[in-house]
Amino acid sequence: MAEPILIEGQRAWLKHYGESSRALALGLLNFVARRFRLDALRPPPHRGGAQAREVEARRLVELKAQGVNVPEVIGHGKAALVLEHTGASFNSCLREADAATRDRLVAAAIDAIAEAHRGGAYFGQPLPRNMTWDGSRVGFIDFEEDPLEVMDLEQAQARDWLMFGDGVARYYEDRPQALKAMLAGAMQVADRPVVEHAHEVTGRLRRLARVLRRAGRSGRALAHAILVVHAATSFACAALVVLCLDWLADGELDLLALLT
Repeated sequence: MAEPILIEGQRAWLKHYGESSRALALGLLNFVARRFRLDALRPPPHRGGAQAREVEARRLVELKAQGVNVPEVIGHGKAALVLEHTGASFNSCLREADAATRDRLVAAAIDAIAEAHRGGAYFGQPLPRNMTWDGSRVGFIDFEEDPLEVMDLEQAQARDWLMFGDGVARYYEDRPQALKAMLAGAMQVADRPVVEHAHEVTGRLRRLARVLRRAGRSGRALAHAILVVHAATSFACAALVVLCLDWLADGELDLLALLT
């Protein structure tokens, strides 16, 4: 739980870390992810109290060193951190935006995630509620879990795209092609193992997506996320195959010559 506070007239956040009570739900999710080989969706350990505070403090230092826009730690207690204010809730910004502004916000978030990935970073849950917007930069918050405890970096980065797609899909129910186009652009420059893993996971979930489309708004949003991310990664995977065939044909990338 986080609450706003003032320190010398400046807004900050006091985040308390309670004891974890999600063992049963996380155990079930882990069983399902293992059973259906959804490695990127395996849940990391969710600790509470001082352990959760230590994980978040460490991850914030790591991400800051990788150039990611995350809050500075201003102070700490036994099971609490005082964090810098980095902007308005990204979720609120998306809710209040018109279609054109929403596209600009989502494009900025996609660029920020892609840039962080290029620097070797990963997030865990880059959902709109765990992001901020200061008018020019996207920020990221909430790092009390570490996906690398249960998966490798490529899987963690694939997880980021799956989580982000799930978080923003609800804002694109009427315009899924717009979201697919933005994500496809990011997938074309992402590392191949990341794209392939995201494609593999969403491919296994497509049958579930067809069921979820008839299961209310939340179900439709998740279904849209699965299908949109799968379509975006399909385009990227196809582009990689074409480039490989082009190279094998004569040892040169003729497709790139057409773009110069």
